[in-house]
Amino acid sequence: MGSEAPPALAAQERYDEALARLDELDHDDEGVDQWIARIERQQQGPWPQPLNLRELADREPDPPRMVIDDWLPVGYATLLAGHGGAGKSYIALYLAVCIALGERFFGLPTEQRRVLYLSCEDRQDVLHWRLSRICRHLGVGMDQLAGYLDVLDLVGQNTTMWERTGNGGGITGPFNLLTGMVQSRGAEVVFVDGVADTFGGNENDRGDVKRYVNALVGLIPADRGALVLVHHVNKPAAGTATSEGYSGSTGWHNSVRARWYLHPEIEQTEEGVDRTGRLMLELQKSNLGRADQQMTFEWDEEAHLFVGQVSAGTSAVERHMRYETELDGIVAAIAEIEAQGDYVPAAANGPRTAHHVLLAAESFPQTLKSKRDRRRFWRHIETLRRNGTVRESSIRRSNRHITATLTLKAAPDQACADAPNTAPEIATQTGAGAQCADAPNRHGGYRGCARTHCTHCDGEGCEWCEP
Repeated sequence: MGSEAPPALAAQERYDEALARLDELDHDDEGVDQWIARIERQQQGPWPQPLNLRELADREPDPPRMVIDDWLPVGYATLLAGHGGAGKSYIALYLAVCIALGERFFGLPTEQRRVLYLSCEDRQDVLHWRLSRICRHLGVGMDQLAGYLDVLDLVGQNTTMWERTGNGGGITGPFNLLTGMVQSRGAEVVFVDGVADTFGGNENDRGDVKRYVNALVGLIPADRGALVLVHHVNKPAAGTATSEGYSGSTGWHNSVRARWYLHPEIEQTEEGVDRTGRLMLELQKSNLGRADQQMTFEWDEEAHLFVGQVSAGTSAVERHMRYETELDGIVAAIAEIEAQGDYVPAAANGPRTAHHVLLAAESFPQTLKSKRDRRRFWRHIETLRRNGTVRESSIRRSNRHITATLTLKAAPDQACADAPNTAPEIATQTGAGAQCADAPNRHGGYRGCARTHCTHCDGEGCEWCEP
């Protein structure tokens, strides 16, 4: 045992041996040599010729290609970021399996591709454990992945693909090894898990970040390939719902065409902010698609993994249905609070806002309860104010302070429910020129309120339209 090399030295010797074999391959295999030369030309050589606009004008443009519509564009890099231990590696590996098989990724269709997965954080036993459960959940055998998915256990290896040097920085020996692997295995989609193990530059330097991402993008086929980078987030963002789900320079955000952010779901309770036990995967950027999408992952005890589903409507019809449901839920929640003898403050900031109070109502929509949904909640409140369903009022509290409140606009008379909005008897009940507050939609109302505002105050409330 005393004559054996230390593990670190043995790993370095294996790396040097592999690099030497690649050097031999460069001389014998013109394909790899040309590939590396092409990447070097892309970084240092002359620029390509301008687009031939006359030629392009004679044919119809092709729409952007996607491995997963909106989420994973072809020919570019996608960033999957989250705090350490959030579940990024598991979700990335599940995605790699789905793409290799052409299976749906929790409901999202994928286009089948040959996949290369670089695991710099998980060893073979963990990878085997995860793959077995993923395949069992998908109902496939692990042997079906052979020839379509290659997974490399690179823990303890030198995996720095780009590093800063005295001359500015550049690609490395491990990058050349990756180049040979991509070509020899015919890989089209490459997963790099993770960025911290393969990037040797300054994460706060936009130039370093861009050169690293560009070098890796140069490895994938422009018409079929994709690059997925698994990255950590900075400490302040860890475990929170933020629009900046990445660590380091904005160069990370700007260098990729799509960006995913994984974080624990949180909810506001009377005791404060609590985690629900679910994970949220947000599509925070999609240059070639629609970004306002997210998935919810819940732990499945039987499958022993997190199982996801698209939590936001992916079609215009579904988004409209959610919009209508949320408006109805807010109105019902206000009515519930008022029926209990309480009031809904109009405040948007402070310890007791409208959102805080309505959270306690059973009828308040589940889709509006998290912190990230507050902006949409307040847009809904403004919509309800403008269509006349909700109006601002005020009360005098026991301390004699005046507090602004949100209240439902009372219907002046149920008898007008079936009368057209232009009926004279309704106009006299509700004020000159106003519409019936309880008129149904077919008569111009909207959920029992007027669709059009008072011409004097545009629905803000005045002596002409208030009963």
